[in-house]
Amino acid sequence: MVVNVFLKNAAKLQVVFLACLILAGCGGGGFDLRGVLESRPVRLDGEQVVMDQGQLDCGARDDLWNISPLGDGRTVGRLTQKGRDLHFGDDIQIGDPVVGMPYVQLHGSFLLKMYRAGSIRDVDEWSKLADAKVGVKIEHSCFEANPLVLMGIRHGQFDLTVNPVFRFKMDQEWQVDQVVH
Repeated sequence: MVVNVFLKNAAKLQVVFLACLILAGCGGGGFDLRGVLESRPVRLDGEQVVMDQGQLDCGARDDLWNISPLGDGRTVGRLTQKGRDLHFGDDIQIGDPVVGMPYVQLHGSFLLKMYRAGSIRDVDEWSKLADAKVGVKIEHSCFEANPLVLMGIRHGQFDLTVNPVFRFKMDQEWQVDQVVH
């Protein structure tokens, strides 16, 4: 009787152990999207981010840009040197009917904050593509509470409703290689 109980339990333990081994093999191959996106600065050249009205007003108060009306409901935030020093690459566009929120171009390396993962696809053994909703961290009091949301591309246009797509390369560890358009 003792032998039967031992054999039943041993068989159950073997099944559990085998299941754990199989599930371990189904992991992401060491790829952690959030970890890779948030671990080191990512180079952004000409990418567009949106800001809310509070961030726009704060930047104007802190002399990062000067607001000037253009007509037809459009306005521009003309960058000052303080704004350029934060790696804003072009004047802030305000009142664009397509985007609907103020947006600006970035040039430089920035830390990202991932809000939501999208899909992850293997390109080959050494590269992946993944989309994710991310915020760009700007080291200034106007943007610390809410990182600026990075826009993706749809039909050749920046679009807030589309996640940006990142290409990752394996070089000792997974790294962001570029934002894909």
